[in-house]
Amino acid sequence: MESTFPTRGIILNRRDWREADRLVSVYTPEHGRLNLLARGARKMGSKLAAHLEPITLSNFLVVKGKGYDYVGAAVIEEPYLGIKQDLNKLYFAGQAFMLFNRLVREAQPDPELFAWLEKWLCNLDAAREKLDKEDGRFRLALFSWRLLALLGFGPRLDKCVSCGGILSAGRNRFDVSLGGLICDACAAKPRQEVVNGSLIPVSDNMIKLLRLVDGNGVKNMKFSPRLLKEWENLNLRLLNWNES
Repeated sequence: MESTFPTRGIILNRRDWREADRLVSVYTPEHGRLNLLARGARKMGSKLAAHLEPITLSNFLVVKGKGYDYVGAAVIEEPYLGIKQDLNKLYFAGQAFMLFNRLVREAQPDPELFAWLEKWLCNLDAAREKLDKEDGRFRLALFSWRLLALLGFGPRLDKCVSCGGILSAGRNRFDVSLGGLICDACAAKPRQEVVNGSLIPVSDNMIKLLRLVDGNGVKNMKFSPRLLKEWENLNLRLLNWNES
């Protein structure tokens, strides 16, 4: 008899498989990212189909199989209707899931990572109707920053990552090769001592924002479009550097 196990999981995406089935990508706290076969999910009247929509938290009974493990049963726990009924929320959730799929590999369980994804979706779901673009961009930047940190790319923000010295206002850079802030003296070293293209100018307000984020102090925070753009660029450079 094939073994089975129950699990909660957030559905990341799905795709058609053969004539009547679907392959569903699910992130779970105990088993990491799973690719599950949903037999007959494309058939008219399938009881599984409604419980396997992307951006949904469901409870699964997973059955071990020879090729793919498959869905024995699924019941929705949280449909995130507030996201699915708002095109702006849906767009930013889709961007977050694309990044998650890009960075998170299969079968690498991380309960803290699952908890962050669930919390972020709940907050986005509960946000005011007709989410404005800047709020959505801020939420996505926050998601990206913490995702990178949870995956082991969390930067050091208290001291210079090169010499360990105290940072002075207005004279700092971010070194993506070292994973943190670097003081003016270290940034001024001969270029052969600094990895080419790794230094990014960073404003004092950006440093304050990142320290607040790391301390979970971002609720109802006000921010300028310029600061938001700086954060998005920093996230992108960190992402590209760590994938290169």
